[in-house]
Amino acid sequence: QMSKSTGNFLTLTQAVDKFSADGMRLALADAGDTVEDANFVEAMADAGILRLYTWVEWVKEMIANRDSLRSGPASTFNDRVFASEMNAGIMKTEQNYEK
Repeated sequence: QMSKSTGNFLTLTQAVDKFSADGMRLALADAGDTVEDANFVEAMADAGILRLYTWVEWVKEMIANRDSLRSGPASTFNDRVFASEMNAGIMKTEQNYEK
């Protein structure tokens, strides 16, 4: 629990400067969704920043090596299952938005 008296209080500006806006979003999303008080954990913010950095680096690697990735028609069973699941998810999302 953050408190000025315990010395672990951060203003929003300080927290964004320390963890970045995206790191704060991830930590706040993980802070709790129950009826209990939210618990901001700095380790979660640090871990969020690391996950974002790792993901960005992976994307850069995939873009740099896109010529070596498989291409052509989706012909395997797994390709068809993946496409079917994606289409089912799209239809379900559209139905929920319409409701």
